[in-house]
Amino acid sequence: MTQSSNSTIRQIARDTALAWFVRMNSGDATADDQQELAAWLAADPLHGAEYKILADVWADADRIRDPRLVQAIQYAPRGFVNRRLFLGGATLGIAGGIIAWNGLPDILASDHYTGISEVKMITLADGSVVNLDADSALSVDYSSSLRWVTLQRGRAFFTVAKDSQRPFTVDAGEGSTTALGTQFVVHLTDEYVTIAVQESAVSVVPERGAAHTRIEAGESVSYREGRLSDIQTETLAAETGWLWGKLIFEDQPLRRVIADVNRYRSGTIRITDRSLLDLRVSGIFDIRNPDGVLNAITETLPVRTIRLTRYLILLRPA
Repeated sequence: MTQSSNSTIRQIARDTALAWFVRMNSGDATADDQQELAAWLAADPLHGAEYKILADVWADADRIRDPRLVQAIQYAPRGFVNRRLFLGGATLGIAGGIIAWNGLPDILASDHYTGISEVKMITLADGSVVNLDADSALSVDYSSSLRWVTLQRGRAFFTVAKDSQRPFTVDAGEGSTTALGTQFVVHLTDEYVTIAVQESAVSVVPERGAAHTRIEAGESVSYREGRLSDIQTETLAAETGWLWGKLIFEDQPLRRVIADVNRYRSGTIRITDRSLLDLRVSGIFDIRNPDGVLNAITETLPVRTIRLTRYLILLRPA
């Protein structure tokens, strides 16, 4: 068996163990769940090893004492804060397709964040308004001379209050975007950062020290590793559809579609075969029914689903 195959098997075992651990400690586990878990643990020593790692972290959770955690998650019973943070982070990690402890630093360093399927409107100190997409986080740093926002994960739509003395800049990934007007969206993914302008214009710098690019209303641009894409005029609706409860995809690769869908459903969808990553998807879907995207994918693409648990769905070639 190749090293790549071993890595895939271990990742699947890790994801499934995390899904089971969250379920068993959620307070909603049934006798059937207990039996299914026992069968899964008995099927492979790797399953038990991955589950034990989570159990050990769980056992140590109460040793963590950080007042920021209490403020961040707003769970009342003091004695359960750290364990519940772990479970909340685990659920977030499952739904976002990442390991829980990779997602937690974003939340702990942020001033505002959202969970799975949660969209939030935030009014900042200067009167600017931020619509924060699901599974997103940002921090705010205002001074007498600047307004600086860092998007740490996810996507946000900004309606900027006018202040000629203090520029409004959004840092995301390796670059930054400065408002030259009022309304724009910044979308941070594992692959790239996309900026789309709804009103007026913005100045985009793909990395510190690079030349800026100006884009106008109706235009968008992406950057990655200091390089800017060509300016596009077709992506604004896709980048703002979530504001009206829609996921809009226009000839998007399957990997990007699944990353967006995972923001809105409990549990994670994983693509297990690289040959599927760049399959193209188009359509308009209701955020309240993210599984509708899955149904469309299996009906129109050479893809089949495997439901390992109610929280973990694999996509494989049909």
